[in-house]
Amino acid sequence: MTIDPTGRMTVHNQAKGGSVLTSSSPSSSHAPGDRSAPAARHAPLESRRVCVVGAGYVGLTAAACLSHLGHRVALVEADAHRLDQLRQGVVPIHEPGLDRLMADGVAAGTLAFFGEPGPALPGSEVAFLCVGTPPQPTGVPNLGLLAGAAREVAAAATSDLVVVVKSTVPPGSCEAIELVCQEHARPGVSVSVVSSPEFLRESSAVEDFLWPDRVVVGADDPSIGRMVASLYPPGCPVVLTDRRGAELVKYAANTLLAIKVSFANEVAGLCDALGTDATTVLEGVGLDHRLGTAFLGPGTGYGGSCLPKDVAGFRAVGEALGTPTYLADAATRQNDRARREVVRKLHRILGPLAGRQVAVLGTAFKAGTDDTRDSPGLDIAAQLGAAGAGVRLHDPLASGAAGQVESVAEALDGADALVVATTAPEYGELPATAVAAGMRGRTVVDAAGVLDLRAYLDAGLSIYGVGRGLATEFPAIVWPPLRWAHPPAPQVAV
Repeated sequence: MTIDPTGRMTVHNQAKGGSVLTSSSPSSSHAPGDRSAPAARHAPLESRRVCVVGAGYVGLTAAACLSHLGHRVALVEADAHRLDQLRQGVVPIHEPGLDRLMADGVAAGTLAFFGEPGPALPGSEVAFLCVGTPPQPTGVPNLGLLAGAAREVAAAATSDLVVVVKSTVPPGSCEAIELVCQEHARPGVSVSVVSSPEFLRESSAVEDFLWPDRVVVGADDPSIGRMVASLYPPGCPVVLTDRRGAELVKYAANTLLAIKVSFANEVAGLCDALGTDATTVLEGVGLDHRLGTAFLGPGTGYGGSCLPKDVAGFRAVGEALGTPTYLADAATRQNDRARREVVRKLHRILGPLAGRQVAVLGTAFKAGTDDTRDSPGLDIAAQLGAAGAGVRLHDPLASGAAGQVESVAEALDGADALVVATTAPEYGELPATAVAAGMRGRTVVDAAGVLDLRAYLDAGLSIYGVGRGLATEFPAIVWPPLRWAHPPAPQVAV
């Protein structure tokens, strides 16, 4: 263990090139992981001029939070409509706390918005690339937008620049991006590319940036890696590694989370068949400190913009390297099955679904966001529609889906069945008697696990969960019941 000149402790890993940094600086205003501490403005180890390219979930959150930490941030957004919204003080996405941080940064003069890198870059030491890398049908991410942003930033730089790739990319991408930057940089301008993947959860992105579990920085030059690490909140754990290692951390982390979700749903399937409750079974599993309870809950599986894309990317990396990814492959299949199982359960209860009316509550991929990318609720609704059912949808935040109505009451009107697809608190608070009065049928599938089962049963509804021991019939156990419990009959000599 050593103390470097910045006052940070460096604990080297056994793996080549890896290290973990934890701040020992008294400037830290909160303990690592203490998310109850107020998000007060506090000075970083050194204030820097930073350019952030891309004002999506990652870029806008990063820009507002870096500004909050005292850096001077220029945020570049190519979409004219979104740029106009930002300049008017409108946050174009739903993310708790982001509007206040953005307004504070603008008022303090530490956050400004630009339409292109040229006027944003002068004086900037670091440029964060936070543009989309959408998956192609093969699962390999499309890096075209990232390459374009790298070319523009490198061409606009008038002095040496560190480019930080926060977008999720396959291992080796930062090396290629550095070649692109060097090709387009002006004579005498040096551009170094660093990987620092994001680990932000939608609906908790501000919290995750200001109180991260860890910050990962991959750099060939350790001094550049330490400089990039110093941009983040003081006191947070920092993992320093090479670029390929940092790129793989993001894929590996999200794939493991997806495996936990899929494992929970696999356990839930067994619990449905056995007539026991997956909630308590998984609680008994998750209380083991080596495993933890996070992402270990049964439901409709994972969705959104991160886990499906990153699992697909992880599998694509394995295929490119000729290395099997059996667990990731199985997690993907199980996740698809979790959504089909909700529709299969309705078919078992109602019979043919053609002509039935079903209310689906939850079109965002999870509660607390308006993001509908890879939404389990929309997938379930599409499967119901393909089976001939009529579907009405509702969500507290998301809008625009075909068949979506303004209120839960409208969705329930004339419904033969109700499916709850997200853990939105509004749905957990629905009075069971009001639900029963608003529906035509009696069937409720609580795929999110938020309803009070006893209250719904008392209201005369037939309620089914995911892994809640509410199967309509139980198959025989696969081994001969009790035969093993009796001693073998004595052999009679002939």
